[in-house]
Amino acid sequence: MSARVRESGRSGSRKTGKGDSSKRKKPRCPICGKPTVETYRPFCSKHCADIDLGRWLDGRYAVPGEPIGTDKDDEEKKN
Repeated sequence: MSARVRESGRSGSRKTGKGDSSKRKKPRCPICGKPTVETYRPFCSKHCADIDLGRWLDGRYAVPGEPIGTDKDDEEKKN
């Protein structure tokens, strides 16, 4: 058997870990930590999805940015 055949035979049977879903971490719900459900992803249930929506609507979550209604905006409107 040639060296080329032996090498390809060995590398073909070697596990690289790529594509092996059993070792991959399962995504978790950001609210309660349970495994996610495809229907409600990234959450585990409608309940956790509703909790997250309520937090957005209450203003607990915020996207950073420039403050609205700064003095700079008022000065530009006057000119």
